[in-house]
Amino acid sequence: MKRFFIIIFKIVVFLFYMQHYGQAGNQEISDFEKLREQVKEQSSDSLKLLFLQTKLKSFKKHQDTVKIADAYHLFFFQDIANREQYADSIISLTKDKKYKRHPAIGYSLKGSALYESGSYKKALDYYLTALNSAKENKNEPMYRSIQFNIGLLKNVLGEREESQVIFLDYLNFLDQTQKIKNSYSYNRALYALADSYLYDGKYDLAKKYTNKGIKGSLQEGDSALYACLIVNSGLISYNSQKYTQTIDSLSKAKKLLQKIPEERTWVAICDYYIGVSYNDLGDREKSIIHFKNVDSILQKTEDVYPVLLDAYNHLIDYYKSKKDIHKQLEYINTLLRLDSIKDDNQIYLTKNIIKKYDTVELISAKENLITQLEKDKFLKDNTILKLVLFAIVLSFGAIYGFRRSYLHKKRFLELMNASSKKASASQKQEPLKTKGGHISQEITNDLLTKLQKFEDQEMFLNSGINAKDLAKRFESNSSYLSSVVNTYKQKSISRYINDLRIDYVVKKLQSDRKLRNYTIKAIAKEVGFNSADVFAKAFHKRTGIYPSYFLKKLEQNKEETNA
Repeated sequence: MKRFFIIIFKIVVFLFYMQHYGQAGNQEISDFEKLREQVKEQSSDSLKLLFLQTKLKSFKKHQDTVKIADAYHLFFFQDIANREQYADSIISLTKDKKYKRHPAIGYSLKGSALYESGSYKKALDYYLTALNSAKENKNEPMYRSIQFNIGLLKNVLGEREESQVIFLDYLNFLDQTQKIKNSYSYNRALYALADSYLYDGKYDLAKKYTNKGIKGSLQEGDSALYACLIVNSGLISYNSQKYTQTIDSLSKAKKLLQKIPEERTWVAICDYYIGVSYNDLGDREKSIIHFKNVDSILQKTEDVYPVLLDAYNHLIDYYKSKKDIHKQLEYINTLLRLDSIKDDNQIYLTKNIIKKYDTVELISAKENLITQLEKDKFLKDNTILKLVLFAIVLSFGAIYGFRRSYLHKKRFLELMNASSKKASASQKQEPLKTKGGHISQEITNDLLTKLQKFEDQEMFLNSGINAKDLAKRFESNSSYLSSVVNTYKQKSISRYINDLRIDYVVKKLQSDRKLRNYTIKAIAKEVGFNSADVFAKAFHKRTGIYPSYFLKKLEQNKEETNA
């Protein structure tokens, strides 16, 4: 079962908002708590931002470094779109200071923002820096909380046993340090541990800590966490084949989650497991209602998680039993469209879904349905010509689909072979010549040497590199550089940089298991692209296939090797 780590992270990581860092009576902490309470007293988000802006101006006027940093800290939670900017501001302001909480908070918040965007490797680097800062400043509560967030990151990367040890250690620390223990942090740590056990298949332990978290969240009146824990409880029941309990728990959680518009994916997961539970109980009609709810949510959000795609399996099979060809075609078309989305939230497809919903199989099934439709309507007036034309169009579509699948697989194998050859290939340039007399041989040679260094040191992985920046780095001008790259690399500078990144990531993905677990968006950022869309287009332009297909084939090859 693929769990929704980013959603979970948003629930759990904000320990820094509520946790007291340091000893009671510390003036630095007291001032922060006072400011935080004043922000909470504001009646709306806009007023909270206005209040913080006013306070920040006053703190800057008095050059109060700690209070300025505290204001940025609270801005981090109020102005979601600019989180990284506020974290960077804290770091820049306090990195050479030795305050109780700073600059550790800045590094940790930066790690949290990177985690949410899917940049797990960079997030870990900032967390480790924050950990060292908290240790140097002898701030054990903060040290433990940062360590907890590292546990969340390890959970995402599949190191679940290590993350469970960290979560248990954090809970024990809170139990033994009552003066800093608070229900908000404690209950979220329970949730993180229960969820890790659930994903790891340790259902008895998952149930133990889920029930403890449910009790604590009810006492605290924490409705958002309570709803998520009820989802956990429902999934534990499902895996224990207690389908009636699953339906009861997830129906209750769904009602709570429907009040939170941004949690529609959680509502869909509730509907999916309620649907499969009804199906396993033999009530197919009720199950279909919930699978249709999943479809309705996916049509709006296009937030494609693999387990949710299985709802289409049930819908297609249901309408097959009803001999409703039009509905079968409708859901096959929807599935084909969703499968083609270069999803930024998941790069993983379960083995069953890959088998069930291979694109070629779907096209073949679609063609068979059209054939059946043609037979059913053959004797009706004025339809024969339309059906023949429709069949021809579909045939061309099927041929195109088969051909594209063949070419993709062929290109994948070429990439694998090419990558291994590149590892040992010489990168030396041929003897250099001056082109057109406009650039001297000396300048040309110097630029080519610097380009080779640029490639060897993998400087192309830095984001934001362009012709102007590269020319400045080489102490030349963009006109000279463009001319040399066009002549000797046979491409533009932007294409040259993008191709280097794609060649690098193709090789890296084959050897780095952790990188293969990143989202498309996170992989793009790791190799210098600013968006998943630009990365996907550059990947396709260079290789002839999309990164999602390449990752899927790598996973299939791995499974076949292990079989």
